[in-house]
Amino acid sequence: MRSPGDTVVLFRGESNFGNIGSMVPALAAGFQDAGFMTKVIDIREAGHEADLSQVAQAGRIAALVCVSGFGLPPAPESQAVDLFNGLDVPVIGVFLDHPFCLRDRIDLPLNNFHACFPAGHAARFCERFIRPEGRYHHLPHGAVARPARDWADRDIPLLLTGSLFLPPDDQRRQWRDHGTDVERRLNDITDIVWQDLSRPLEDAVLDVIGNEVTFDALFPYMKTVDDYVRNAQRLAVVKNLSHLPLCVVGPGWDIYADAMPNVRFTGQKTIDEALAMIDRAKAVLNPFPGYNDSHERVVNAMAGGTAVLSSRSPFYAAAFDAADMFFLPNDAGDLPGAAADLMADDGRLAAMAASGRRKFLDGHTWGHRAGHVARIAGIVP
Repeated sequence: MRSPGDTVVLFRGESNFGNIGSMVPALAAGFQDAGFMTKVIDIREAGHEADLSQVAQAGRIAALVCVSGFGLPPAPESQAVDLFNGLDVPVIGVFLDHPFCLRDRIDLPLNNFHACFPAGHAARFCERFIRPEGRYHHLPHGAVARPARDWADRDIPLLLTGSLFLPPDDQRRQWRDHGTDVERRLNDITDIVWQDLSRPLEDAVLDVIGNEVTFDALFPYMKTVDDYVRNAQRLAVVKNLSHLPLCVVGPGWDIYADAMPNVRFTGQKTIDEALAMIDRAKAVLNPFPGYNDSHERVVNAMAGGTAVLSSRSPFYAAAFDAADMFFLPNDAGDLPGAAADLMADDGRLAAMAASGRRKFLDGHTWGHRAGHVARIAGIVP
């Protein structure tokens, strides 16, 4: 077993709006709080492989931590595989997405490789479709605590941070290009998903295309439906709450601005700018497919004392209750009535924000996640 004082190496790479990149130093700080030295290696910089060799030569490495797969060998035949295996230390992939879009990052011949996912059911998927007998773990998102702004000074009643990648109607029309049979299957899968957004996506796909399929047969259906559902859900939530003083941060919303004049669309922001807006908000929306189980919007809001209105997921239902978080109805059409009383009750909203922040501080910071990763790696008891 490694010991505090050894070095945990973390890798950093390119990320949209700086969001994922900001998680790396936050996780590093968690390891430092546990007594480990840390070294962050930026894979965007020339010579980063030499940086890893220097750390290895200078002293004991406790573990290699690859957030979002940063730093992992690019392919099974890569020389980096031999380098990592030669170090004889745990390699931890801290992934932030469902494994169906990460097969090349998971299926690597590393001797002591652990893959962590925000969805609790991801291990079952990996065992069946990617790499049997791998080491798979559930690791929800974390955040760094920020000072809570006074409630009376919060000037954004309701905030959503999230891109709209494509108009969902356009996405669905493109399904016709795949032929009648494929279009029918995609429509049938989507109908099943809407019935329960917290059910694993692969289960809905298998219900339609059959249970005895390979990863290659499963992937295009999962990818196509997931891309559509996340966009359609966000748009449906914004439309159904457009009568409220709602602010939306992120690119892709311009084409809907004229139809929703009460909504303020700000366009793209960096992660620091988005966090500053979250701290000014009373409530943050988190419409997301519950089969993803966890999203950084929730902990980022709780970290600054902002109330959360989120889709239900198995993890959120287990980790939080009605005092900590408002669970959005599965059908966005039920939103106006469900959210009306909450948004009109400022005292209830403030109490929920305070309760959620306490729950976050007790168990959902990046420091807590670093402790979990250290136990997964076997570098602390």
